[in-house]
Amino acid sequence: MYKVMLIDDDVPMIRVLQQMIDWESLQLHVVGATYSSAKALHMFEETSPDIVITDIGLPQKSGIELAAIFRRMKPDIRVIFLTCHEDFHYAQQAVKLNADDYLLKDQLTAEQLEQSLGKSIQLLKMKVPKIDNEVSNYNSELFKQGLFQRVIDGVNPASTVGYAAQLGISWGYPFFMMGVVHINFSTYESLYVQNNISLIFYAIHNIAVELSGSYDGITPFLEKDNLVILYNYRNNLANNAYPYFQKYMQELQALCLQFLKLQLNIVTVTDKMELQSIGAVYQQVIQYKNEFYKSSEFTVTNMNVFLQSMFLSYPLGFLDCYKSDIERAIMKGDFDSIHNIVANIGKNAEENRVEPSELVQDLSTLIRSIDIMFSRWKSDEGIYIYLSSARTLLDVTGLIERKLIHIAKNRQKGLEPVIQEPKLQVIQQYLDKNLSENITSIDMARHLYLNSSYFSRYFKRLTGVNFTDFVHQYKMKIAAKMLKTSNQSIESLAMGLGYSDRTYFSKVFKKYIGMTPSEYKANYTINTYVR
Repeated sequence: MYKVMLIDDDVPMIRVLQQMIDWESLQLHVVGATYSSAKALHMFEETSPDIVITDIGLPQKSGIELAAIFRRMKPDIRVIFLTCHEDFHYAQQAVKLNADDYLLKDQLTAEQLEQSLGKSIQLLKMKVPKIDNEVSNYNSELFKQGLFQRVIDGVNPASTVGYAAQLGISWGYPFFMMGVVHINFSTYESLYVQNNISLIFYAIHNIAVELSGSYDGITPFLEKDNLVILYNYRNNLANNAYPYFQKYMQELQALCLQFLKLQLNIVTVTDKMELQSIGAVYQQVIQYKNEFYKSSEFTVTNMNVFLQSMFLSYPLGFLDCYKSDIERAIMKGDFDSIHNIVANIGKNAEENRVEPSELVQDLSTLIRSIDIMFSRWKSDEGIYIYLSSARTLLDVTGLIERKLIHIAKNRQKGLEPVIQEPKLQVIQQYLDKNLSENITSIDMARHLYLNSSYFSRYFKRLTGVNFTDFVHQYKMKIAAKMLKTSNQSIESLAMGLGYSDRTYFSKVFKKYIGMTPSEYKANYTINTYVR
């Protein structure tokens, strides 16, 4: 009997997996299931599973990061990744993760799950000989992460150079250049789902590593939210180091566009850096976003000048004058007006050099209020994560424009006379009658006497959102109304809507409403009192 652990931050998905197959008949026993990556680490230590099925897009630590840690703790562990992304083949050409399979959640069937598990069982029985090489590769990546941490911490240069040499990295010259690579989210969100960000960064890293094999002195490092490229070079009279590094960065951009269909935002620091100064420079580039009003390719030739590019205080009510114009444009379905309004917001922000994080926060609040006003089925929370991570004004305005046009298009559809699907009416009635239950797509499929895989595809075509997201959003709108009209405690409200864990309920509420239940209730109370 082999032991299996399930990890997914979407609790209903865990239940779907548990119900989908007869685990015992496959000689498998589910020893643990959790939605938290932190809890997953403790559970792994306690249960020592043989197979882990994990979502890639987990908060805190991604499924990829967990798999690396698990492999360190138990080298022969087998891993199966779950993903929501339908166009995963883009990444498959570049990603070289050591996993037994990648399964699409929305298309997952019992047969597919059993086949993947069968493959893992066979590999466990065979005790694949190449596992030592795989462990070595994992350890090498971990040591590289340790090397970059030493660079960031400013550890003694001689010691760090010696550490690098043990990894086969030669830093024999005194000077470095650095490239900091971020994803352009306005291109990303049209192709991928938010849960796959860590996977895509891994893919970009693999492309960068493979490309660096053709360039001397270049070493890529994978960080949580970016990729860092260090170039160790010798200063000479020909002064050809920068063109050499620039050529590498341009090739990296071209390959990512070819394989992943993604544009990159890159800050290249060509100012002479010695090893001990890299950490401070890196932190300054990450923290200040001084490239915000520049292009997606920004070169820093002098760090002192770069750090003097300060922003001005954010004006109170900066976006107030735009809200009514946006609402009118959405009501009319006037896409040209939406484009012009967003362009004016960007132009005004750039002329006033407003502080980027405050601008993004204000924009997120504005878009959220408009989204709630006009939304029908789907409220895509990914945009708010993308906005907070975006590094340039062009990326921010691109995201905002796409979101507003999406709202306007859905608004137009909502105005058309349509005949509601009878099955959708039945689904809503079933949800209303069973609000206190944790309803999965399998439960709903059984109620409708449909194959669960067919039901998932049918429902997504019908509503534009998967069933689990629909249920969460449906319940959170009810929760928001209840918080306004009732004195019910948050714990009681959570239980009544089928969430036995208040922490998980708060997490889901914040995802779909934009703030925690406590914050929402306090905010509503304050606004009511002010009126």
